[in-house]
Amino acid sequence: MNQYQKTTEKKKQAIIQAALHLFKEKGFKETSIKSIAEVAEVSPVSIYNYFGSKDNLVALCVNDLFEEITQQAEDILKSNLAFNTKLDQALDLCQEKMSQQISDYFQDKMVKDSVFSTLLTKAITAKKRDIYRAYIHLGKAEGLIAEDLSTELILNVMDALNGMGNQLAHSDNLETEVEQIHQIFLYGILGKKKS
Repeated sequence: MNQYQKTTEKKKQAIIQAALHLFKEKGFKETSIKSIAEVAEVSPVSIYNYFGSKDNLVALCVNDLFEEITQQAEDILKSNLAFNTKLDQALDLCQEKMSQQISDYFQDKMVKDSVFSTLLTKAITAKKRDIYRAYIHLGKAEGLIAEDLSTELILNVMDALNGMGNQLAHSDNLETEVEQIHQIFLYGILGKKKS
C-alpha cells in the first residue's frame, strides 16, 4: 500500500469514527456531512468522494461496530465443533450480540428514526447474510445442507426467521422462542429428519 492509499484509508476511518460518534451523540437526522467532516478533520468533499452520501456511511458504521462479532463468527466456523452446533452458535451470535451492540450503541430515538432504522436494518441484514453465507457454503461442502437448495433461498428464509426474532424482542419468553426459531430452521416443524 503506497502513501496515498494509506492516507485515504486513514481519512476513511476517521470519517467512519466521526460518523459513529455523531450519530450516537446527536442522532442521524441532526448529523450533517459538514459536522462529520469537521470532527474527522477532512473536507465535506472527501466524504462525498469516498462514500457518496451520509446514508452510505451507515453500512460502514455497522461493519465497524460488528467487526468483533464477525471475527467471532469466523472463529466458530473454523472450530472443531459439529456443524449444527456451529450454525446454532452463529445464529445466537447474530441475533443476540448484534441486537445488544445496537441497543448499547444507539439511542432508542435514533432507532425509531424511520430513515436511520431502514438503513440500519439493511446494513445489519447484509452483514448477517455475509456471515450466514460462509456457514451455508461449509454445510454444503460437508454434505449437511442439500446442494440443490439455493444459497440465496436459504438466506431469504434466514432473513424471515430473523424478522420473526425481531418481532419477539419484547416477549417475556424471548430466549425460549429464539431457541425454538433456531430449532424450526435446523429441523423443521416435524423435528429432526430421519435418514
